[in-house]
Amino acid sequence: MTEAREKIIVWRYFDGKAGHDRQTTGLVEALSSLTRVEAHQLAIQKCRVSLLQTVLQQLPYAAALPDPDLIIGAGRRCQWPMLQARFVRGGAAIYLMKPQFPIRCFDLCLIPRHDQQAESRRVIATEGVLNDIVGADLKGDQGLILIGGPSDHFAWDTAALMRQLQVIINASPTKQWVIGDSRRTPTDTVAALQTLLCDRVSFTRHVDSGIAWLAEQLNRSDPVWISSDSVSMIYEALTAGRAVGVIDVPAERSSRITRLMQDLDTRRLVTRYARWQAGDALTNDTPLMEATRCAELILSRFDQSSRCFRSPEMS
Repeated sequence: MTEAREKIIVWRYFDGKAGHDRQTTGLVEALSSLTRVEAHQLAIQKCRVSLLQTVLQQLPYAAALPDPDLIIGAGRRCQWPMLQARFVRGGAAIYLMKPQFPIRCFDLCLIPRHDQQAESRRVIATEGVLNDIVGADLKGDQGLILIGGPSDHFAWDTAALMRQLQVIINASPTKQWVIGDSRRTPTDTVAALQTLLCDRVSFTRHVDSGIAWLAEQLNRSDPVWISSDSVSMIYEALTAGRAVGVIDVPAERSSRITRLMQDLDTRRLVTRYARWQAGDALTNDTPLMEATRCAELILSRFDQSSRCFRSPEMS
């Protein structure tokens, strides 16, 4: 940050979905690390405003709040409340996904590069979605294995998955391993994972892990192996500064998400299982700091006196 600033007022809209919440939380925390921020959390379920109230520039649920400098949200249902808020109270609207509304409706959109949206004065391309993970020095000597499940982009093969896990675990006979699943993990895969349990392998179900579990495990673990369907967890592990191995999962079809894994491997951000078996080591020389990078760009472009963004070339 190159200039002194007054406290920035942030309205953060959230829809109750953990992934969306972590995106906006990560950006607000990054902004707070760079400048003074007063953040107000707005659950969209409590932000219903009629069209007439909007036209009359009334926003009853936020009557007691100071006018926002930045209006931040992620998730489809946050779009309209964000735009209503900007119309009634001013400020700059920052949406953390590719919007369904035209991009010109927002002052800035932070869009993952794999969504193939060209950068412009209204678009910052990000390496994956933002998150609230903070890179930290390693505080343990365990390995972490994170398992997802079938999705629109990936099919599933429990037997092939288990063969890879056996090789990974056996390759480090002195390391303690922690395995975690997700809500998408099939029942037969859960049963198979439990057969791996021994004095150096433990298994934590997602229903028992709690909101802080992943961050705690990432602080203790290196390397981290993640099934290729679990894109968000891969980026979270990279943000934590960990060496990431990708467990191969069969693709349901060729898509931007399935191609993303090959792209990350080609750029040596992750190491796919086949390349590791061929002798390549798992490395991560440069932790991702996308939330911080985006926060710095936002502050460099934001004119607090007008509550608007300057064009990037004027930054």
